[in-house]
Amino acid sequence: MKALLLLLCSLPAWAQLQLYVVDDVSEHPAPALYDFGSLYAGQTSTARFRLRNISAGSAAVTTLNVAGSGFALAAPALPATLAPQAALDFTVSFRSADIGTYSAALRSDGVSILLTATVGPSLTVTGVFDFGSVVRGSSAEQRFTISNQTPQVMIVPAIAVQGSDFSLAGQALSGQAFQPQQSGVITITFSPQATGPSQGTLAVGGRVYPLTGLGADPPLPKPFLTVDLKRVASAQQGSVIVRFDSAVKTAATGGVTLDFRGPYDPTVLFANGQRNAAYSVAPGDTQVSIPFQTGTTAGTIVFSAWLGSANDQLSVAIPAAPVDVEQTQGVRSASSVDIAVTGFDNTRTLGTLSFTFYDSGGTALAPGAIRADAAGQFQTYFSASGAGGAFLLHAQFPVTGDASRIAACDVTLSNSAGSTKAPRIAF
Repeated sequence: MKALLLLLCSLPAWAQLQLYVVDDVSEHPAPALYDFGSLYAGQTSTARFRLRNISAGSAAVTTLNVAGSGFALAAPALPATLAPQAALDFTVSFRSADIGTYSAALRSDGVSILLTATVGPSLTVTGVFDFGSVVRGSSAEQRFTISNQTPQVMIVPAIAVQGSDFSLAGQALSGQAFQPQQSGVITITFSPQATGPSQGTLAVGGRVYPLTGLGADPPLPKPFLTVDLKRVASAQQGSVIVRFDSAVKTAATGGVTLDFRGPYDPTVLFANGQRNAAYSVAPGDTQVSIPFQTGTTAGTIVFSAWLGSANDQLSVAIPAAPVDVEQTQGVRSASSVDIAVTGFDNTRTLGTLSFTFYDSGGTALAPGAIRADAAGQFQTYFSASGAGGAFLLHAQFPVTGDASRIAACDVTLSNSAGSTKAPRIAF
């Protein structure tokens, strides 16, 4: 029984480890000779291997190396212990710039196979394989040089370009015999039809080169602001016009903002009831128009527009003006006269009021013009109203004597910009 145990403990590692070749589907036992095939100078080929413990006990992996020019190993750090059926994956790559036949030994604990590779002469292809960013619907070209840098005559193999946005322009060089140091040029066109990355390939015989490019949207035009405003004043409606320096070539969304620099006035707005407005453009558009209103306060309206990364700004100064009277009304009773005036004062400095009453013959009634200083009341009103410069004035005058003699009234309102005489009020 002791002898049997001693024999089992002395089993070598080669009885426990087996080497496999791994492909995209499964693993296969590695042959005694694994050939990387025929390559071109400078071309890299990589093989995946798996070292598996096929025994019922643990197995130690203490060595793993590849010895041979052009071959390189990429593997986990050693030593490593593999449980039953556990595996260790690694890769071996081959690359050489020189023509010839190559071999190497791949060794691990109790495992060894021969690796071979052949590097044959090939033509050299040089050029810029990334076409960069190109506007969709347009084209860009790159020239590629195919040269024979070997000491022997080379026949140019079949040349093909794959990829929906890439194409070979002009005559190919396929079938021509290139003497040593002889070269020729081919041209490839990149014509993106959509926005985003695009990929293709250039195949020269068995060598395949990736082609890349980026389809980009046409650049957006620059916006320029103008204002369509028949009268630059308060209580006006107009439009801010966003013009473009060229017709739009691709659908996009831009925006316009309005900033009022003056006393608070919520009535300075776009037609959408806000101080910002979005707009959309389609191919062929040359301008867009956004309606706005100037409010009832003197100040400066600053418009800003953007489209893409470009922007423009325009300022419109609304000047101070005398009081604007929009509506008047008079009511006469046996004991009093009531006057109502609706309007706006864009300076918010309305103060002096003047009232003159007339008889039916147009003669001013005594005592003539009745003046009142309402600056304090209006200042209090404007600071709290939140309605810009708009106001409703109500004045009541008690009457002694025959009120029927009062036939009309003139009202004059004065602010810092001047005086306004309202239309005569008839009773």
